[in-house]
Amino acid sequence: MKSASQLLEQQVNRTARRKVREAIQPGVLWGIVQSEMSAFISDVINQRLREEQNLLLARAPYQRAEDDPRRRNGSKPVHLKGLFSALWVQRPVLRAQTPPSLLLQSLRRIGHGFIALLASRFWLRSTATRAVAQEINGVFGTRMSASDVSSFTEALVPDINAWLARPLTEGITYLFIDAIYLPVRKPGFTAKQALLVALGLTKDGKRHVLGLLLGDKESIDSWSALLKELLARGLERDVLALVISDDHKAIRAAVQNVLGLPHQLCIIHKMRNTLVRVAAAHRQEFHADFKAAFWADSRQDALMALRRLEAKWIKIYPKAVQSATADAEHFLRFHDQPMPLWTILRSTNLIERFNRELRRRLRPAGAMQSENETWKIVWAVSSEQEKRWARRRVLGAKQLTQAA
Repeated sequence: MKSASQLLEQQVNRTARRKVREAIQPGVLWGIVQSEMSAFISDVINQRLREEQNLLLARAPYQRAEDDPRRRNGSKPVHLKGLFSALWVQRPVLRAQTPPSLLLQSLRRIGHGFIALLASRFWLRSTATRAVAQEINGVFGTRMSASDVSSFTEALVPDINAWLARPLTEGITYLFIDAIYLPVRKPGFTAKQALLVALGLTKDGKRHVLGLLLGDKESIDSWSALLKELLARGLERDVLALVISDDHKAIRAAVQNVLGLPHQLCIIHKMRNTLVRVAAAHRQEFHADFKAAFWADSRQDALMALRRLEAKWIKIYPKAVQSATADAEHFLRFHDQPMPLWTILRSTNLIERFNRELRRRLRPAGAMQSENETWKIVWAVSSEQEKRWARRRVLGAKQLTQAA
């Protein structure tokens, strides 16, 4: 049987363990750390403010100067926003007019800069301006609005302009081009504008965002302007082996006029346009015959498979057959390139994936208020995409490098 002292010790240990467990619960521990850190930083700043006042008065506390009417008059609390959620310090004041504190001014600038940086980073991570403002206000007790977040991001504009005009990476062998449409506000109305996008791929599988152009529509002139800009910024026409896009008349004409290079049209677009002309009962079989042609191991096998498809289906689905076989040469250009890259070169999936990311980021923003707003979002998406691409090359590039 335990003695009274042993029972008491046991009870004390249980109570202590319970208190410790309560203290390290999620949220509680962070609250303790935050409170202690805030108190520590506040103490350091308070000490520096007192030293600043001593230097200003050129005398120690409680020391009088007959020719100086200024007298210490305690302190008043000051809230420093942006340096923890509740960082209060005690600013020493004088009976006469208290001069501005250089230390506090510096800390306020740091806090404002920290909040601006944090707001910009949240926004770059695909958070809407209104949501960014709400989160910052909740944490730091500020009164930021969505327009304030937009103002903070204006500091990015010089970097974005430099990025848009930067010299291009050497060794771009394959050029992917496509466009998306987005609403842009004009004086008194909102109109759809085309954002022309160009991506590049090197032979060793490295992907790059090359250039973008915002125009009223996809026209021969707008696409020609983008291609000429890429050439002016260093795109090497002699190194380019293939241009990949969907079957758009303006793109085809601009590529022919400006670059004069082989042009691969997207097989996936062709397949979709073809299969909608086939009844559901025959669609799976027709699809298998279509893939036998455009996924064949050689150009000759592909052309033979197309002839078989035509002979099999021409009487039942003449329009589908015409869609499948039309302009076949431009849909089989990828056969002239190294086989490990066929998967990436036979379609526009690479640029379509990038464009989906652009739409995902642009959609919450609604109609673009200005061209700068568009470029800020496009730059943010492009920068993040380039970082992801840098970690992994396209499918097939590794085998191609090993073979070389």
